[in-house]
Amino acid sequence: MNFSLFVARRIRNTHETSFSKTVTYVGIGTIALGSSIIIIAFAILFGFKDAIIGKMTSFSGDIRISKISENHSLSETPMARNKVWETQTKPSVEHIQMHVQKPGILVGKDGLSGVVIKGIGSDMPIAQVKQNLIAGNPRIQQPQDVLISQSLANQLKVKLNGSLILYFLSQPNRPRKVQITGIYETGLEEMDKLFVLADRTWVQEMNQWTSDSIGTYEVYLNKPVQTQVAAQTLLKTLPADWKLETSEEIYPALYDWMHMLDRNIVIFISLLLIVACFNLIATLWVLIMERIPMIGLLKSLGAPAQQIRSIFWWNGFFILIRGLVLGNILAVLFCYVQYTYHLIPLDPANYYMSAVPIQWNSLVWMYVNVGTCLLVSIIIYIPTHFSQKIEVKDALDYKR
Repeated sequence: MNFSLFVARRIRNTHETSFSKTVTYVGIGTIALGSSIIIIAFAILFGFKDAIIGKMTSFSGDIRISKISENHSLSETPMARNKVWETQTKPSVEHIQMHVQKPGILVGKDGLSGVVIKGIGSDMPIAQVKQNLIAGNPRIQQPQDVLISQSLANQLKVKLNGSLILYFLSQPNRPRKVQITGIYETGLEEMDKLFVLADRTWVQEMNQWTSDSIGTYEVYLNKPVQTQVAAQTLLKTLPADWKLETSEEIYPALYDWMHMLDRNIVIFISLLLIVACFNLIATLWVLIMERIPMIGLLKSLGAPAQQIRSIFWWNGFFILIRGLVLGNILAVLFCYVQYTYHLIPLDPANYYMSAVPIQWNSLVWMYVNVGTCLLVSIIIYIPTHFSQKIEVKDALDYKR
């Protein structure tokens, strides 16, 4: 039998004063609060990143492939479809879809807006459109049907099933009437104010392209495949006159914002762990002070210093485990309520979504619990050194 563990268990619930009980509960509460906040912070952080990346890739894919050219305008350089490449086996790829885009100006009764008409086809999954659709039909059924964003609809003061006048920049003298059959909202203002979804065949005709001419391939990867690794593999299969861009290269500002979030979370969590460790150290010091006579007795009976230190290390470990269990319960309750009922709202104009997102990630929860347990278990060895400095005579006379 482990003597240190046996003694620690016996004294765990036999604190001599209400003060030591209070300090113990404070230690448990500190660990519980710190661990729950860390778990919730990671759930929200990964929820934010997952939601934003999902919105970005719904419009551009994880990887975009286009023709190498000196054209840097919004009007794309045509590239011929490569059906052999399309049918090649690509293990990390979920699906590939083709798009054509063309800049234009949408004119309503009370305003106008510069936009990019993005031609989509049946190879774009219906679920991808429904992901951001808030009203109307996700399928474009007629050549001049379009889907616009809620912000564009507000700006041009038009509603579902209304009509707008569209001017293509390459043909400014030929206005075209388009019908609004759907309204979407991603929350990403850079996209919502720019893109209008239309029929791909119709946009090809406006460009005077053949049906085999497209602007870009958009590649969607299987999850959880690393984009950079998949991009390097995919790059080796491309023809010499094609180029490849990842979503991070297409939207660098949004990824920089997410990297800044990562740094802030690391600083925040580090401070929480430091506070939790210091509180547990203080708790153990109080428990050691209360057990000075017991330490003197054990030393007089020949107990080695390491054995006595282990008794108080086990006491600290019990507090840590109870705090972690309570912290996990609090984190699960908070995440469940927020995930289900969206009690904490957000301003979409600033945060790209209407409520605080939650991502359930069992690996992250395991890493947080194991990491916290290992770190604090090492730190609580510090106050146990105090027991070595206690002399037997002083310890036995401590409470006389």
